[in-house]
Amino acid sequence: MRGLIGKRVLITGGAGGIGAATAERFIEEGSRVVVIDRNQKQLDDFMGQHPKLDSVIHADVSKLEAVENAFRVLDDLYGGLDVLINNAGISLRHAFIEITPAEWRDCIR
Repeated sequence: MRGLIGKRVLITGGAGGIGAATAERFIEEGSRVVVIDRNQKQLDDFMGQHPKLDSVIHADVSKLEAVENAFRVLDDLYGGLDVLINNAGISLRHAFIEITPAEWRDCIR
């Protein structure tokens, strides 16, 4: 990747898995990275492991109010964004036929 130095990057679901790997890569490229995740422990751990990470925001992106608040924080921090990686999601680790209606609603949100 080229041309990413100083770019303002937001990654949802960025404290673990693919989101964390993506955040690490943008950090390596010199981008200014903020990670949003609903898992506070993972956020704390990720922030501790990546001193060049700009910030983390604890928020559940399935909730409109949390997203609105997160973008207010981002606007105060950056004044805008250059890159949004919309990575947040839920991975259910059992057979499709065993997914409950509540789990399905969580995935869709």
